[in-house]
Amino acid sequence: MARVIAEITNAHQGCPQTLKQLIQAASTSKADAVKFQWFKYDHLATSDYPWYEAYKGLFIHEGQWKEVLRLAKSLGLSIWVDVLDDWGVHMLRSYETWIDGIKLPATVLQSRVMIESLSFWKKPVLLGVGGWLDDEIDRLLPLLKKRVGNHLTLLHGFQGYPTHLEDAGLARIPLLQARYGYPVGYADHTDGSHPLAIELPIYAYFSGAGVIEKHITLQRSQKGYNYDSSLEPAEFATMVHRLKTAAVIMGDGEVTDAQRSYLKDAVRVVATQPIVKGEIITQRKVSYKRCPDNNGIMPQELESLLPVISQQAVAVDQVFSTNSIKKPVIVIAVITRLKSTRLTKKALRFIHGVTAIERCLLNCLSVPGVDHVVLATSDLPQDKELTNMTMNGEVEVFCGDAENVVQRMMDVAKLKHADIILRVTGDCPAISPEILEYLIQHHLEQGCDFTTATENHALGTCGDVITVEAFERLLQHPKPLTHTEYLSAYFRNNPHLFTSHVVELPPVFQYPNWRLTLDEPLDLSMFEELYRGLQVGYEPLPFARIRPYLLAHPHVLAINANVQVKYQVDEKLVRQIKKETTLDGSA
Repeated sequence: MARVIAEITNAHQGCPQTLKQLIQAASTSKADAVKFQWFKYDHLATSDYPWYEAYKGLFIHEGQWKEVLRLAKSLGLSIWVDVLDDWGVHMLRSYETWIDGIKLPATVLQSRVMIESLSFWKKPVLLGVGGWLDDEIDRLLPLLKKRVGNHLTLLHGFQGYPTHLEDAGLARIPLLQARYGYPVGYADHTDGSHPLAIELPIYAYFSGAGVIEKHITLQRSQKGYNYDSSLEPAEFATMVHRLKTAAVIMGDGEVTDAQRSYLKDAVRVVATQPIVKGEIITQRKVSYKRCPDNNGIMPQELESLLPVISQQAVAVDQVFSTNSIKKPVIVIAVITRLKSTRLTKKALRFIHGVTAIERCLLNCLSVPGVDHVVLATSDLPQDKELTNMTMNGEVEVFCGDAENVVQRMMDVAKLKHADIILRVTGDCPAISPEILEYLIQHHLEQGCDFTTATENHALGTCGDVITVEAFERLLQHPKPLTHTEYLSAYFRNNPHLFTSHVVELPPVFQYPNWRLTLDEPLDLSMFEELYRGLQVGYEPLPFARIRPYLLAHPHVLAINANVQVKYQVDEKLVRQIKKETTLDGSA
């Protein structure tokens, strides 16, 4: 709750005994602290000042103050003081260890000498800013921070003898907090006899005040100093009690057990269709229903987590829990061997000083959201040279089945605990990070088994995205997988077994006549010209850099424009691939 300071000021009327009674009353009323004013009449004012004699009558000697301070401490009260003159500064130095905080009134703030004299003070400071404009506070704060540190609380409110309700201005409390970032308190000087004199501090607390300063007097009817804005002890105790109740009502910002229990009948996320382990969960695969499992995920929780992978089989109308889902692990498998005959060891050929396979791996490593990149080669001796391509530890090299690409990729998926795996071939030095990111996004949104792009893009810039669970089903099919080099055909030719999503790429990627793959010597010449022209070092080369350069230098594209893709022009091979990759309905 807010810290409550019982403001005694001059209610003691210059009588040490009355001062002690006020301290006792503040303690009985459950205030956290008391606050006094320290000044000496001939240090505060000239002898001809109208209030000089009054100040003289209110003065309490230093020796008497020592007894007062000892009493306040014995009652467990914090002690705050208003320092009004150099005598007050002397007292503060003398009793520094007794004092918990000071308040700097507006009159003191106008004296740079007084502020300078308080530079020794390193404890909390209340800064009275009631009536101050923002630009005035802006000019003052740097000096105060320099002299008294950052232990500041801005204190809104002013003494209007008493202050009228329309001048309370509680809306300024959150504005001060937002503008200056300091805690803000409220000094209430409402007419003590007004029905709202007890309530207004509660309103201030709900407005954000962390400190409440309120005058206390033994009896208002005696009409001593500041009596009109003071509460009597019983009233003060009522105010403190209501502030404590307000703190309970306010809470700490956390959701309570009772509030949480109210949501036991709230809707939870359930499956609308059977979900298998490893399947991507999307919005279209779930609905929101009331169910008896209070530990189920709520709609907003799922929406903040998507995309996710199911970690277990889920039946229709079964609830999802946080333990049944996880973020997908995404892996790029770069399929590479050194058995090429048209361009021997093409993966190790240099393109402007960097090998082709490194060019490919650099681009794969730059794809956002990918957890691992693995170079997947064979375990044959002829491919051993590829095992050094670890890219300074950023890429893992896996040596597996020489002929069965599906098995090799499945082994990579198991090695890295992948949920989603991308197939990229090592003969694509300019594989597009942008296209791969685009395909991953669509794959997760659709929740399908296989995602690729239409053929309306530059050859060698695209890959395939596959859910690992679908890979497992493909491997379990009884028909031998004889053409795994043409992996995408197994998914695209079997819609009865796999869900596929063929994406139309944005126009910026649609250059189907561009050949950016490495199979022939002319391809190598084209890449050398491209990378040398762009002065690409050991770094990724996104399609966003390739596109404008090739549009401006069409002669580079002409170098390998007449090289044909074997599987596109060999009709017999096309028919054979279609036949061998078409599976029956069993799995």
